[in-house]
Amino acid sequence: MRLAAISLGFIILTLDLITKWWVQSASWLQNYRIIEGFFRIHYVQNEGIAFGLFHSLQSPWKPVILSVLAIIAVIIVLYYIWRTPLDKPGLLVALGLLLGGILGNFIERLFHNHVTDFIELHWQDYFSWPTFNLADSAITCGVLFILYESFLGDIDRQVQDND
Repeated sequence: MRLAAISLGFIILTLDLITKWWVQSASWLQNYRIIEGFFRIHYVQNEGIAFGLFHSLQSPWKPVILSVLAIIAVIIVLYYIWRTPLDKPGLLVALGLLLGGILGNFIERLFHNHVTDFIELHWQDYFSWPTFNLADSAITCGVLFILYESFLGDIDRQVQDND
């Protein structure tokens, strides 16, 4: 099961890098409406972190600090994958999602000094969620699964009870 979590991480990493490359390469896709008034592909280069925080911060240390944080996060996730009991497959899936998402954004930042964001959800002209990518989605889902597991119950027990 640990190998499955790591494999899931590499599947997420691969899909993330492919979707980012596709949006960067296909100029017609860089501002493409999927569902009018709700969902569009909108190409953005994010030099910050989640929600564009620190995007405009100019410091020669910013890439180094963000890279070090990503490396530390990967080490922590790998440690938890190694230490998580095998009877907790839901938690291992969550860790695999985190691993893939962190690696996807880290690798792109390492080679391009930015992260490609392209998924924009909005409600007409009234509300727009910050643009994000597949790696961000995987990280968010992984964190939500871990929070659920921590505060509301045992994911794996509930899955087994439904079988």
